[in-house]
Amino acid sequence: MAQDDAADPARKTLLQDNARLSAQVQLLQRVLHLFGAPDDFDGAFEGLMDAAMDFFGAQSGALYMFDGDRQELYFAAARGPKAQQVLALDITIKPGQGIAGNAFLHQEVIALSDAHKDARFAREVSDAVGYEVRSMLTAPIVCDGESIGALQVINKRGGSTFAQDEVEAMRLLGRYAGGLFGLGWQLQALREQAGPGGAS
Repeated sequence: MAQDDAADPARKTLLQDNARLSAQVQLLQRVLHLFGAPDDFDGAFEGLMDAAMDFFGAQSGALYMFDGDRQELYFAAARGPKAQQVLALDITIKPGQGIAGNAFLHQEVIALSDAHKDARFAREVSDAVGYEVRSMLTAPIVCDGESIGALQVINKRGGSTFAQDEVEAMRLLGRYAGGLFGLGWQLQALREQAGPGGAS
């Protein structure tokens, strides 16, 4: 009986590890699928946001892209009960502003179990739409060593703390996203060079 009791925690850990690895494989497969049409930016934005939301079990999320001409980040996609209101606000943030701006500027993954306790948290958006932000996980989107955006999931279901493997998964997702967008821009540029009747 004692051996059975000892085996149960080990079996539980093994099952948890297997479930986590399966989820990571599924996340990577979803991202790889987006590489089939990297210059469909709207599809890529939406696909990445959906993949992140499912993987991290988040209630809300946002994908920010950097506008180099205006030197600001804008909402390229949003998810959650207030997503449409957030997008309708047409709010932009500067590099270094809020959690997303800091993740972007410093190329740092930021995990918060209580966002309101962090001095970097900017509550203007959540206050404007009446949404309570608790936990957040934010990663820079990096292409060729340069930040081009930020990916963020908000209010983790079933808990408020993001595990280290989730932080690392978010870091990788930001890099995958950067590679995807970089490839999309290259493809778009090649098609423009080819002109009408060229590459399709």
